[in-house]
Amino acid sequence: MNKKNILITILIGFAVGVFILQPFGITIFTFSRQNYEINWWQYLINNFIEILNINGNQIFENTLFGLLGASVALIYYFGKREKDTDNKKR
Repeated sequence: MNKKNILITILIGFAVGVFILQPFGITIFTFSRQNYEINWWQYLINNFIEILNINGNQIFENTLFGLLGASVALIYYFGKREKDTDNKKR
């Protein structure tokens, strides 16, 4: 098990969670709650800007979405690794 690859996978997953999953998840949720009355693209851009603002609530949200992304990345990494190991045995 290569610790460097696992760390890189966690960092990439954390970044994907914060910068992709969080803005899309929150904007889609808000867009549907507003009965499609807001401009979704403008709200998405505003949400990206809000992610970069550092306050207590935003740090908590970034951490949670980052952990979600890191978890998904680790699941993918270990699943791919297991599949590669199975293919080598054959």
